[in-house]
Amino acid sequence: MKYKAVAFDMDGTLLGSNRLVLPETVDMIKKISDKGIKVILVSGRHHTAIYPYYYQLKLSTPAICCNGTYLYDFEKQQSFAAKPMTKQQAHTLLNLVNQHGIHTLIYTDKFMTYEVLDDHLAGFFQWIKSLPEFLQPEVKKVDDFEKLIEQADLIFKFATSSHDIPALKQFSKAVDALDEFSCEWSWSNRADVAVKGKTKGNGLKHWAEHENIKLSEIVAFGDSFNDISMLTIAGLGIAMGNAEKEVKEKASYSIGDNNSPSIAAELEKIFFN
Repeated sequence: MKYKAVAFDMDGTLLGSNRLVLPETVDMIKKISDKGIKVILVSGRHHTAIYPYYYQLKLSTPAICCNGTYLYDFEKQQSFAAKPMTKQQAHTLLNLVNQHGIHTLIYTDKFMTYEVLDDHLAGFFQWIKSLPEFLQPEVKKVDDFEKLIEQADLIFKFATSSHDIPALKQFSKAVDALDEFSCEWSWSNRADVAVKGKTKGNGLKHWAEHENIKLSEIVAFGDSFNDISMLTIAGLGIAMGNAEKEVKEKASYSIGDNNSPSIAAELEKIFFN
């Protein structure tokens, strides 16, 4: 089987715990890119938070953003294949967020926004400050999410989180009951909500059709529940060693964790042995 593309989840997969790409991985991505293999980033992140890595890795592919809610072409600086929420859907979600007392960010077509700073967001700001200024994504503080929803052109995702896991599970259950959204857990205490049907797997499928690449010709790496749709649709789905048991069971096999050079070693086996 000759693979033509590699799709990477980012947090917990391509990125180590320090939010950096291992040097061995950077070198190997250059090697397979030089060989003509397409590399695509598939993330729950907003495109502005993907761009620093796109720039570092010198990629030319679009990014699959917000768990497949839209694809973003960095060269043209525009999104495509997007399915945003309606304003009514966004208001409905916001009511559930408030009802269950959990934290959220709202991702618009331009910015990541927040009302209240939490510990996860504080860590995210530390990462932003570590970047050169021209690569720093803008995260906007807003006074009122209700007003934001009315004023924003497009709403792509709610990035919800809570240290009260039962409350977050109840919120997730309430969202699923509406049958209008995809609610996918991206971390042990974080759940991403987008319009139903927008998943990493469907985003990858759309891109593959656009590139005239068969899904069987794609290798995908992931670690979390929101990666399952991608790992199962790709020709070869590889779970990280730090992945949950259920994610590993859905993958073709698993390798070392995201803080070890296991991705580089696996790509070496696949493309150069």
